[in-house]
Amino acid sequence: IGTTVTLELDWARRHKHMQMHTAMHLLGALIDAPVTGGQVGVDKSRLDFDIGDLQLDKGALTEQLNHMIVSGTDLAFEWVAEAVLDAQPDLVRTMSVAPPRGAGDIRMVRIPGIDYQPCGGTHVQSLSEISPLIVSKIENKGRQNRRVHLVFA
Repeated sequence: IGTTVTLELDWARRHKHMQMHTAMHLLGALIDAPVTGGQVGVDKSRLDFDIGDLQLDKGALTEQLNHMIVSGTDLAFEWVAEAVLDAQPDLVRTMSVAPPRGAGDIRMVRIPGIDYQPCGGTHVQSLSEISPLIVSKIENKGRQNRRVHLVFA
């Protein structure tokens, strides 16, 4: 208490995180399966899916992701009552991390025509801010789990 501090934001690093985090929403929207885990990094990220028999193609996913990015769609953010999630539990895509409860309202991210879900993470304002991406690897992580890796092109 009483100590003066100086903070500095590494904007380049922060913006890369924002791009990757938003890209995870796009990937989750492309793959119609529950998300079982994930990790967002500066230059690479991954999502894990409980995929069943669904077959994934790196090239097709890469093409679809980059098509979404060049659309330049703007994101929107809103707050909804917890009761909305109670009434529509399918809005929560992650199996391992539930939205925080107890504050009354939940922050939602909307990518029109692509995704709508609770999320308190960092996002870009427009998909056009995301640098081109590549689905670099799809790993088998068990009978039904697939890990999909993203990197900047």
